[in-house]
Amino acid sequence: VRCAAGYSGGTAVYTCDNVVDNFYGSGPDCTSTTTTTTQTTTTTTTSTTTPIPGTCYPPVIGADKDTSDCILVIPPGTCTVRCATGYAGDPATYYCFNLEDNFVGTGPACTSTTTTMTTETTTKTTTTLTSTTTTTSTTTPLPGACYPPVLGPTFDTSDCSPVFPPGTCEVRCATGYVGAPAVYTCDNLVDNFYGTGPDCVSTTTTTTGTRTFTSVTTSTSTGTTVTTTATTSTTSTSTTTSTTTPPPGACYPPVLGQDKDVTDCAAKFPPHGSCTVTCTASYSGNPVIYYCYDL
Repeated sequence: VRCAAGYSGGTAVYTCDNVVDNFYGSGPDCTSTTTTTTQTTTTTTTSTTTPIPGTCYPPVIGADKDTSDCILVIPPGTCTVRCATGYAGDPATYYCFNLEDNFVGTGPACTSTTTTMTTETTTKTTTTLTSTTTTTSTTTPLPGACYPPVLGPTFDTSDCSPVFPPGTCEVRCATGYVGAPAVYTCDNLVDNFYGTGPDCVSTTTTTTGTRTFTSVTTSTSTGTTVTTTATTSTTSTSTTTSTTTPPPGACYPPVLGQDKDVTDCAAKFPPHGSCTVTCTASYSGNPVIYYCYDL
C-alpha cells in the first residue's frame, strides 16, 4: 500500500490469509506534502452505502457485478451476487457472519457479452492415432477454464467448454461423420487439452468391389466340324458402406440395391456379427449370410 498523490511516505505490506478476515495490516505513514499532518490509513473492502443499522454492508466488487441482493441482510446471513447487465457468468454466494467482517466470498467470474472474439486460420495436421495432439483454441473461455481443442470441421468439441482443470471432455465426430468418441484431458491452464482421435469417417456412401472371372472352354472335333462350349464362373466380392448411421459400436448395414432386403443387418456388433440378406418383395433368390469382423 502506497501513499496517494499529494502525500509522501514509505510503503506497507498487507496480508490476506483467508476470505473470512481478508487483508490485515497497518500503514504506511503518509505525510501531506502541503501540511505537517501525519495520517494513518487502513484499507478495507466495505460499501460506501450506509446500510440500515444492524445489517451487513453490501460488498463492493466491481461494476460487472450486481450486489442488489446483499442489501438489508442481517447476520448471520447470505446473498447472491450476479453478473450485471451486459455480462454473463454463474452467480456466487456471499456470507455475512458478523458486522465487523461484513460480507465475504469470491466471484462470480463475469464475461462481457459484447466481447469481440479473435479467430485465426488453423491448418489441420493429419497424424496417426498413436500421436498425442495438444491444441489451443482461439476462442476466449471463461476465466479459469481450459481452452477447447481445435481439431478441424470433422470434430465436435462442444463438450469441452467450459471445463476447469483438472478435467476431461468428450470429442465426438461432427455431423456427416461417424466414429467412436475420444476423451481429452486438461490438467492445467498452461498445456490445456491433450488427447488423440477420434477416427471420423464420412457417412457419404463409398462402394468398392473386386470381381474375379474364370473362363473354361472345351472343344469337341468331329470330322471337319468343331463345336465349342464355353462355361464362365464369376466370383464377386462386394465391400459396401451404408449412409445410415448405426448405433455406436455397431456395423454399418451393407448397401446392395433395392432388390435386396438388409433389415436383418441392423445393430450387429463385431467381431462375431452376422446377418441374413434376402430378396425383397417381387424378387426371388436364396438368402445369403453376411459377416462383420470389425468396424
